[in-house]
Amino acid sequence: MAELRFFFAYELEDTGERRELFFSEKDLAQYLGPEQVLVLVREDLRRIFIWKGAISPVKKRFLGSKVARELQQKLMKDVRYHRCKIVSVDQGDEVQEFLDAFNLESMEVKERLNDMRYIRNSEKEEIIEEPEYPEEKEFRINDHLKLKLIKGETVIFIDKKPFRQCKYLLLNLTQKDFTKFDHIDSIDEAFEIYNKGDKNHERKHDLIDPESEFIGHCSNLQAWYEYDYDLRILHSSLSIPLLKKMAFLGDTKAIIRLKESIASRIASRNYNTIIFYLNEKYLKLFSNEELEVIFDEWLDRNLNFSVMEKRRLWYPLLKELIERGITRAQKIIKKEIIIYLEEDNFEAYRYLLNQNFFKLLNLEDLEELYDLIPKKDLVALRHVESLILKATLRERRNLKLED
Repeated sequence: MAELRFFFAYELEDTGERRELFFSEKDLAQYLGPEQVLVLVREDLRRIFIWKGAISPVKKRFLGSKVARELQQKLMKDVRYHRCKIVSVDQGDEVQEFLDAFNLESMEVKERLNDMRYIRNSEKEEIIEEPEYPEEKEFRINDHLKLKLIKGETVIFIDKKPFRQCKYLLLNLTQKDFTKFDHIDSIDEAFEIYNKGDKNHERKHDLIDPESEFIGHCSNLQAWYEYDYDLRILHSSLSIPLLKKMAFLGDTKAIIRLKESIASRIASRNYNTIIFYLNEKYLKLFSNEELEVIFDEWLDRNLNFSVMEKRRLWYPLLKELIERGITRAQKIIKKEIIIYLEEDNFEAYRYLLNQNFFKLLNLEDLEELYDLIPKKDLVALRHVESLILKATLRERRNLKLED
């Protein structure tokens, strides 16, 4: 892992060995077969996904967990990377963060693996008995959003599709705890105060019956909607992904609220949060004018980013802004390349070349940069010559169209 990358994919062989696959995360769908077990690293999201096909062998599934833990430890030993959380993903029952990470839809399962577990005679009658579930219920919030109680589980639906996201948050408070929460302004704040104590939020669902949990979720989401998606009412781990879905469906209130939240987080310069918004395409909600206002100070001042922050945040952000037609961003990336060339910083300018940042420049800029590239760097020279030729042909075509 000498090369700095943020996506890795591994296939599990029948022998138990892992084999690295080389493809873009955008092409993942064609590799997800029902017999496959893949270990997928998204370091930018700090996640290692173990994708298990519906009829993949049990041995492969077991080995997938082992390989994921090995990769997790390997990444942690490299100072350039972070600790990644391991997330198990089953075909047909994919968690929402996996689907969002790779822009996928849940896959249909046509065949399932037979359960080969040995069953003792004493267990048979107990297993045959069907569990008793409360009556199925449905509660509609608006045209897009509703909740259903299905087999004792509360499921959120957006436009008739299940929305898989953690929504269970239970704070088990005694009467003496109440004073600690007198001045809180949001659920996020309450959660933070609660976890600073000697206990984490309750994860056991048997502390509350399914119907009461369903009623609680309905009440919370109804209040959240009636108060114009007030972000203080729901925990951000649920409200932000929900808002994103609603916003991209064209819900005006959701768009406004989500934009306010994103702009506020960007103003606070929480880089990890901004990287998340960038990777998950949240900035597409904003017009060019809005983006220029939000990042005005960033574009006007030479902010002091580390090498890692530049590669994970600043350069991808500039690329997004340039592709949106914001010329100030184009001038900044050109200036950055010139500085590296003048400093003879081979590794830095070659990184920008390999990441296709030179492609974002116009013909005049490319010609200027070409004269600065060291004559011994034949690879960079040939690359830029090709870009200059393409830019020249493109300009000629445009002139012909104008005539």
